[in-house]
Amino acid sequence: MGTAHADDSLAPDGWSDLFGSSGPQAVDDASLDHQMFLANPGEAASFDQAVDTFESQGLDHGITQLINAVDPSAFTVQFDPDIQGYLLTPAADAGGYLVPDDFLGYLATDLDFFALNPLGLDPVLLGPLIDTLLGFPASFN
Repeated sequence: MGTAHADDSLAPDGWSDLFGSSGPQAVDDASLDHQMFLANPGEAASFDQAVDTFESQGLDHGITQLINAVDPSAFTVQFDPDIQGYLLTPAADAGGYLVPDDFLGYLATDLDFFALNPLGLDPVLLGPLIDTLLGFPASFN
């Protein structure tokens, strides 16, 4: 489990929030956050806000939920003060969210954040299908 940076106003941490602030990837994520902030502070803050919003909405993580159901070792739980995590159980993970820990985790996170959500496919088309595959009650809006 990891905890991302405490104050986004001083140093936005979008990459650390999205891909993890602990483990072997943490140094690279922190470096990307720092480089992005130095190059364009506004863009870094905007990206961080987009990641914070994404990580606060569990329904937007269809591929992540599917991969996590098949291979739970693909992710680890992370907590961040800027993110109201979507995990509810177990109690130790409540308020946290999943960040990738191996190749499948990175693939799922990339697909969810960079492809499916911007196109609107995850919550609208894939979400109900994946929920059905995982045995969750259907929630068609």
